[in-house]
Amino acid sequence: MPLYLHLFIHFSLALLTGYLAGRYFKNWRLGIIAGVLGGFLIDLDHVLEYFFVFGLNFNIFHFFSGWQFLKSDKIYIIFHAWEWLLLLLLLAWILKRYRNVKIFLIILAWAMAVHLVSDSLINYYPWKFYAISYRASQDFSAPRLLSPEQWNKNLEMKTRVAF
Repeated sequence: MPLYLHLFIHFSLALLTGYLAGRYFKNWRLGIIAGVLGGFLIDLDHVLEYFFVFGLNFNIFHFFSGWQFLKSDKIYIIFHAWEWLLLLLLLAWILKRYRNVKIFLIILAWAMAVHLVSDSLINYYPWKFYAISYRASQDFSAPRLLSPEQWNKNLEMKTRVAF
């Protein structure tokens, strides 16, 4: 799937999730903010990963081509993790007397869940891939995390890329 379509799906789902959840809690503005943060801006971990691998030498083409994963053979994507949802929901429960904070955290968690499910479907990754504990147990190693077909595709791309 082309990246622009992937991003469009995430942005649309983030807006829709945030709006609907915000309407449910009778605060659609807060819902949209939390929805976009959790459902779309979660992808900022890809930017962090790029800088971790290449430093401040940013190249938009290389970034959108996923060179950070090809060069490092690691997949950290720290915001893409089911564990964050549990933490956010726990915080919402702890802070339940602060209504807007609670609402924000619940919608943020819900939008992240929608993002992770859609990523799993779009990228053909099993749900466990989006558990940071699982990725850590595999040493964040791309060869160990990706299917043989996906890893072979990466190897093929690596032969055409000069870092």
